[in-house]
Parts: sequence; C-alpha cells; structure tokens
Amino acid sequence: MSILGDLANATKALNAHRFGVTTAGTNIANVNNPEYSRQRAVLGDRGTVQTQIGPQGLGLEVLGFTQMRDQILDREILRESSISSSLEAQSDVLRKAEAYMGQEINRTGDSAFIDGASNDGTGSGGLAEVLNDFFNAFHSLSANPASDAEKESLLQKSEMLVQKLKVTSERFEELKADISLEAQTDLENANRLIEEIARLNVEIARSEAGNAGQALTLRDNRQSRLEQLSELVKIEVSNIPDSGGQIRVSIATSTGSIDIVDLGHSEQIAFDDSQPGLPSFSIDRTSDTVLVKGGSIHGLMAARDGGIEGFMNSLDQLASELVGQLNGLYNVGTAPGNTNFFTDSGDPAEKTARGISIETSLNALNLRTTNAAAQELGDNSLILAIAELDSSQISNLGDRSFSGFYRSTISDLAQKVSTVDSRLEDEGIVLKLLKEQQDSVSGVSIDEEMTDMMKYQRAFEATGRHIRAIDEMLDVIINRLI
Repeated sequence: MSILGDLANATKALNAHRFGVTTAGTNIANVNNPEYSRQRAVLGDRGTVQTQIGPQGLGLEVLGFTQMRDQILDREILRESSISSSLEAQSDVLRKAEAYMGQEINRTGDSAFIDGASNDGTGSGGLAEVLNDFFNAFHSLSANPASDAEKESLLQKSEMLVQKLKVTSERFEELKADISLEAQTDLENANRLIEEIARLNVEIARSEAGNAGQALTLRDNRQSRLEQLSELVKIEVSNIPDSGGQIRVSIATSTGSIDIVDLGHSEQIAFDDSQPGLPSFSIDRTSDTVLVKGGSIHGLMAARDGGIEGFMNSLDQLASELVGQLNGLYNVGTAPGNTNFFTDSGDPAEKTARGISIETSLNALNLRTTNAAAQELGDNSLILAIAELDSSQISNLGDRSFSGFYRSTISDLAQKVSTVDSRLEDEGIVLKLLKEQQDSVSGVSIDEEMTDMMKYQRAFEATGRHIRAIDEMLDVIINRLI
C-alpha cells in the first residue's frame, strides 16, 4: 500500500458514493411508478491484502444492486388478487342483472320486498308489478264479466305481461353474450401476458448471466405482468433453481396442474363456449383441461352460469306455468272449450319467457268468461277460477304462487349480490393490508431517499476532501522535498 494506492481507493469510494446518490435519485424519480420496487446500491470491500503494517482493505466499491422485495408477500398478493378480481367481476355482473330486471329491491327493510320500477324504458313498471296487474285484470273482469272494456283491459294487461317477459329474457340473453365476450377478451389478455412473462424470463436470464439478480427493471416488469395475470386467472409461481432468475408459472387442471410458463416456453389457453352453461378451458397445444379457479374470468363464468342462468331458468319456469295453468282452465269445457289463452301448439319454445304469446285469434269479442255450454252473459266461473290462480300454491313453483315465486327469484338474486359484496368487502380489507405491507417493503419513501441522498452526498464530499489531502501530500513529496 502507498499514497498512490490510497488515491486509487479514494477514487473507487468516490465512484461508489456517486452510485449511491444516483440510485436514490432513481428511486425518487419512480415514486409514482406502481411497477417499481425501490433499489439499493450494495457497497462493500473487495477484500484485504497483507502489508508491512498489517491487513489493508482494497477500497470501497459497488458490489451490485438489490431490490427491496418480499417474495412471500408478492405471492400472497397474487393469490388474493385472484380472489378479489373474481368477486369483483361477479359483483359487477350481478348488479347489471339487477338493473336489467327493471325492479327496485329495497334492502333497508324486508329483503324480499319488491317495488315496481318505471325506469327501464318501457313505462310499465317491473315484472312483479305487471304480473300483479295481469291477475288484477281477471279479478276486475270477474266482477263485471259482460263488460267489453274490462275484456279489452285484460287483453292489454296480458300483452304487457308477455312483452315484459320477452324484454326481460332478451335483456338477459344480451347480458350473457356480453359476459362471454368479456371473458374471451380477458382470456386473450391472459395469453398475451403469458407470452410476455416467458419473454421476460429469457431476457432476465440473458441479462443476469454472470451477474445474478441485477436485471432489476426486468424483474419489476415481470412481477407487474404476474400481478396482472393473477387478476385474470389464478396462477402459482415458483422459482427454477440454477436458471438465471427464471420462474415457472402453473395453472390448475383436472389432473393437477400444468406449466403455462417454463423458462422461455409458454402455453396458450383456449376457450370453448359451444355447450350452453358448460364453458371449457384447455391448453391449446395439448388439449389438457384447465380449471379456471380465480380471477375475473372465473368470476364472469360463475355469475353467468350461476345467478344469470338461474334467473333466466326461473323466468322460463314462470312462463311455462302461466301457459300450462291458464290454458288448463281456459280450454276445458264443452263449447267451444278447445281454444287456448296462450299459444301452445306443442313447441316447447312457446312455454319460455322469450316465446310466450297470446293466442292470435283471441279478442274482446270471443274472450270467454265461462266454459259452460250455455255461455250465459253473466257467468264468471272461468275468469274467477283464473283470477284465483294468483293466490294458488303451484306445485311446480315450489308450492308458491306466481307472485311469490317471482318474488323469491328476485330475492335469491339480491341475496347473491349481497353475499358477493360482503365477501368482496372482506377480501378488499385483506388485499389492502397486503398492499400496504408490500408498499412498506418495496415502495419509495421520499423522506428516506432524501436522507440517503444527503448521506451519500456528504460521503462524496468527505472522499473529495480525502483526495485533496492526498494531492497535497503528493505535492509536498514531489515538488517540495526535491
């Protein structure tokens, strides 16, 4: 060791402190970058040598840079993000379904209470109100069976009910189509992210060849893609030993799991929605069945094939019983006794919410109020029997009336919304806490970075003074002692 050696060490220290200042400045510049995790310059001594006066260090150097990340915490966030995204997607879909019903559901009191809403563009209120008006029209006609005005009103109320069932069913069919399209779009984004993660794997391995753990920006980008992917589908991430920082990403299958990212190789996920209510996901190359257990795609499918499909089935069941029960009373008798109130030619589609219709030949002149052969003008036996269906317990509707069955259907959907929202609120708290913990580890603190910058700046200035002292010593030795 010599004065020139001390000068060389001081120069290395000056460079190291400069990197410390630069790193703190980079952290501050990325304070609002959500993909960024704060970095630290790792300073250390390259070793020591033996001199006449004992061991001497080789000087301060930058040994590398490190990210402030907690891998366990990052994986917990991936897992919770999948759950939260699934619940959020379900909540959004079910709330749209509530709006599409054209009903207001009052949850401040009895959860089963339904009030007619007139904000659906038809001006006729919700289906519950229209159904009540339909049976009220039969009650009114039973009180005045000879009135052509009451008959006209009944036919109008009947047509309104038919149209309301059709419109509601069509709305939900369109909602299902929108959900399917959204799921397909999300899957395309997931496949794109899978390819990007595999590409980043390769770039990280190439950048870290001989310099492990130093591709910090690439690692940030990969973690961001993993978080985005976990919001679409549930994934599991694991490190690959001795691979230059590469990872493996797997997804659940019917037989266990399959790697969709392995080193630089990636697999694409295919979506088959040709079977109603039975969406199928598989690996495009191998056709292995994929189980989408989390993320927005899972939430969309769960809401579509659960709450939405269940409500549509209930509508069809309601329409089928309306056709069957009313026609069962209306077309029994001797004269004429062989006509229907609702169209029923044997086609099952005519007993659905979308296919129900009033018999085309029915009008105020031939609308019967009795099935008796005499057809007496004041006989209201048929109309009264139909009106009483409103309070009858229908076995195919779970021993409930028509109004009670629909009210129960609405309440079931409202309960699903309430349950999902409650779970989403709880999951949001968990995810928020995890995000806060991640931010405390990886997030940039302006105060901390400013302190580090001042620390390195002062060290830089002190090293500069050290160099000036060495320079003065050399000046004395070279210029003044000769």
